[in-house]
Amino acid sequence: MRKRLTAVGKSRAVILPKELLELYGFTDEVEIEPAEGGLMLRPARKGMSFEEAADRVFEERDELLRRLSQA
Repeated sequence: MRKRLTAVGKSRAVILPKELLELYGFTDEVEIEPAEGGLMLRPARKGMSFEEAADRVFEERDELLRRLSQA
């Protein structure tokens, strides 16, 4: 699908069709990540990101993980 960028002040925006928003579960926020050849656009998830959750697990289970890695 090809979409034209729309001017919004000094920025640009992409208007997504309602059907795509509903199909992929987009609400008020999105996550944008660089990807090979472009950008990845995903619905924002409530709660922690994967990186935040992984950091928390490693902080909470640091000693256990260290012992397991040495076994």
